[in-house]
Amino acid sequence: MTRRAAVASILLLLVPAPTLAQGFSGYGEVKGFAFTGRAVDSDPWVLGWSTLFVKGEKKVGDTQWTASGRAEEISSRERGPLVLDPADREPRRSPLSVRELWVRLPVASSVDLQLGRFELGWGKTDGYSPADAFLPRDLSDPFADEKLPLWATRLSGQKGPLRAEAVAGLITTPWRLPVLGGRYAPLKTESTNGRIEYADEENTPPRAGFGALRLLATIGDWDVGGWGRFGVRPAPLLIFRTDLATPVPSGLIVPVERRYAREQGIGVEVSRVTGSWVLRAEAAALFSEDPDLGNALIGTLSAERGFGDGTLLVTLAGNAKDTPVDPALLFDRALLPALIVAWNRTEEWGSWKVVWTEGLKYGDGLLKAEVGYNATDLWRITLGGELPYGSEKGSLGALHAARRVHLALRRSW
Repeated sequence: MTRRAAVASILLLLVPAPTLAQGFSGYGEVKGFAFTGRAVDSDPWVLGWSTLFVKGEKKVGDTQWTASGRAEEISSRERGPLVLDPADREPRRSPLSVRELWVRLPVASSVDLQLGRFELGWGKTDGYSPADAFLPRDLSDPFADEKLPLWATRLSGQKGPLRAEAVAGLITTPWRLPVLGGRYAPLKTESTNGRIEYADEENTPPRAGFGALRLLATIGDWDVGGWGRFGVRPAPLLIFRTDLATPVPSGLIVPVERRYAREQGIGVEVSRVTGSWVLRAEAAALFSEDPDLGNALIGTLSAERGFGDGTLLVTLAGNAKDTPVDPALLFDRALLPALIVAWNRTEEWGSWKVVWTEGLKYGDGLLKAEVGYNATDLWRITLGGELPYGSEKGSLGALHAARRVHLALRRSW
């Protein structure tokens, strides 16, 4: 952890929480990571991450206003420069970011309009969902699986058992990728000519976003639905320009460009409660004329059961189509086929969770565990760890240098 990050972390927790008006909430958190290995010499053995998050909500009549922001200090290359980037289109995490800034207002009976910046989630099968796979994610920390909010317009309504939702993404919010050549990016760093270094070329993501429509209905014990979308796929295709590689004493520097393809998709979803289990299923067909992206036919099945104040969730996901390129370069399809088992529980003293993800093609996987202790109503201590394992041919096994433990201290208000 750098000295600047350490000072910021201490100040976050020692400065008294502000006296906030009703409708405001937030937290300050400092987190430290320790790693068991490095992919390159520039990867730190320890890393510090401090966060300050503030959220405000207010309802005026039938109109809901919500705004939230985040300030971060990271002692690694994941931190980007302090620039104005309200749409999160820069390749690195901004120290200051707008998480939410939206208003929801009624436009007719049982019809609402939401405008601004918000997070979207359509998936029925938790853990992995083809309905959510096209949404932007931040892989600065690939184990955190953080979604990025969108600048968009959403119109939703309901009439009896039928529900409808239309979304227009105003601008493309691209996936944020790990630092190329670091421990979080499973790329080859050795060649016959020596060590390979990657130069992430500057590029401008396309302006146009996407459009989507979803219809849902309740029929007896079943919830059924369908959706369609079209537009720019926010996960880029990486183009390794070996023809422009530059020889250096240690090996080669290879420029890496990003290309954003257009993609269309349709999907169906179904779920029902059977005894103590909630069963869910999704299927989606995705189409693209880009030769490196191609088409996909993705299906997921999941079963969830509650155990007191906890849940057990099992998800199976796969792609029936072969990918034209290495699936690791397609991000959301890199994991498939996969089995995901997640168990979490809330206790009197705090909470815990265990997540096991197994890649079924190469036998690689990821074990995650975390325990949170509520010292008081305001203070929480969390201890956890992530253990990627297995064949380095798999997207998770290739992250062996990212094995780590973490300790966090959070103060909420």
